[in-house]
Amino acid sequence: MRKICVVTGTRAEYGQLYWLIKEILHTNGLELQIIVTGTHLSKEFGLTFNEIEKDFKIDKKIEILFSSDSSVGISKSMGLALTSFAEAYQELA
Repeated sequence: MRKICVVTGTRAEYGQLYWLIKEILHTNGLELQIIVTGTHLSKEFGLTFNEIEKDFKIDKKIEILFSSDSSVGISKSMGLALTSFAEAYQELA
């Protein structure tokens, strides 16, 4: 069984990934894993992870957004993302 992990961070991107995710889910020999992050987990953007949960099981949610778009805020978000994704991939392995 091969594991395929799909990561989605925005509503627009999820719309493009939807049919690929569905195909992975229904392919023998593949195990689908979904990580949700970014604006999907933001109240400001509508908590769109709820829509994903109607379609598929979410294996992991990774919170990486700081409420700042300054260069320091973005750098902190990237640092948090790297650490969080490393932990998630190890956990899902």
